[in-house]
Amino acid sequence: MKITLLNGSPEPTAFDAYIAQLKTSLEAENHLVTQIDLRDLPLRYCIGCWGCWVKTPGQCITCDASVEMDQAVIQSDFTLWAAPLKMGFPSRLLKMALDKHLPLIHPYMVVDQGEAHHLKRYPHYPRLGLLVEKEADTDADDLRILTDIFARTALNFKSRLEFAATTEHSPAALAAQITHPAPGKHLYTRNPAARPGVQVAPPKSLTVFNGSPRGRKGNTPILLGELIKGFGDPAEMHHLNHLHDTDQFVQAFAAAECAWIGFPLYTDAMPGIVKHFFEALEPLRGRQGNPPLGFLVQSGFPEAAHSRYVERYLEKLASRLGCPYLGTIVKGGGEGLRIMPPQMTQGLFQSVQALGKGLAESGQLNPTLLKQIAKPERFPAILGPVFRIFLRLPAAHSYFDQMLKQNDAYERRFARPFREK
Repeated sequence: MKITLLNGSPEPTAFDAYIAQLKTSLEAENHLVTQIDLRDLPLRYCIGCWGCWVKTPGQCITCDASVEMDQAVIQSDFTLWAAPLKMGFPSRLLKMALDKHLPLIHPYMVVDQGEAHHLKRYPHYPRLGLLVEKEADTDADDLRILTDIFARTALNFKSRLEFAATTEHSPAALAAQITHPAPGKHLYTRNPAARPGVQVAPPKSLTVFNGSPRGRKGNTPILLGELIKGFGDPAEMHHLNHLHDTDQFVQAFAAAECAWIGFPLYTDAMPGIVKHFFEALEPLRGRQGNPPLGFLVQSGFPEAAHSRYVERYLEKLASRLGCPYLGTIVKGGGEGLRIMPPQMTQGLFQSVQALGKGLAESGQLNPTLLKQIAKPERFPAILGPVFRIFLRLPAAHSYFDQMLKQNDAYERRFARPFREK
């Protein structure tokens, strides 16, 4: 069996010793094990350029170390995502690696589990598992949230998460789980509900953080801008893709009267650059006077339900920081916002503005507006067959087909650069 271990530990610790023992146990049974220590790779954060879909189909356009990493992953029988927890979520190194798995799937959509998901690029995908090292305050709820998120990621990578384990399990026991397939249902919780926020004293200023890897060119800052417009001055927006300014962002967060963090859904959670920011906030953990905190999550999937899993993590993150949780604005089908004509976005923008105005006037988000913005939460099962028929039509893929043709890559759209020779 070919096994790939992605070690997301930021520095050599006891976690590395655990991975070494696991590798020894697996090799003792004559399995071929590839261990990739992510901290040693010249990886770059995904910037949301979609070059891996529309310019060099199936391979990151930056040609960084993710090329070798993705090749090892797709050619393995089992891949283990492994990292210590940082602020309640696996390290930014592992999140960076997960984002760079995007070339392994196709931009076209299919219906899977009654939802919109991406089309597979390869006929075979590895079985998947998650290993984490707990923090001092990690509880059962944290592990449930992580299992849900990574099970969703596995689903989107055309596979299944077979377990979510901690280093409290012995390396030998984990090796047995890896080498013995465990068929069954997907491990994620079905139909998670929206998480209500609290009401605070109406803030007089708003500090907003844009987590789009595209920076000002993304869809996220468009929605955040409408929130600010409704809230009114004074409000400021910081762009988290400027990683060299992270210390300034942390200072801005610490000084904020009310903070808002927005980002696009990346592999069922936050983009790597946002996880970078979350880890930078760790010195403020539990600090008295941290601001009330709200979030915005938008995705290219038409259903809002895809974003409900990371929403639960965000609620817990606010609690870790000691911030009153104001709620999360969730919007599906957000990828086209930057190219839609005004008549198509007018209603949405007015609703987001109304949320901002309500925050300034009452100190809370209007739950009716939140529900309205999120529609469709999920598609009725009866529409599944109709959606499947639509996805077979050329019009369903015209958005990506146009970009592929512009880049002279259309004929290579189903390329499999990492297929075994």
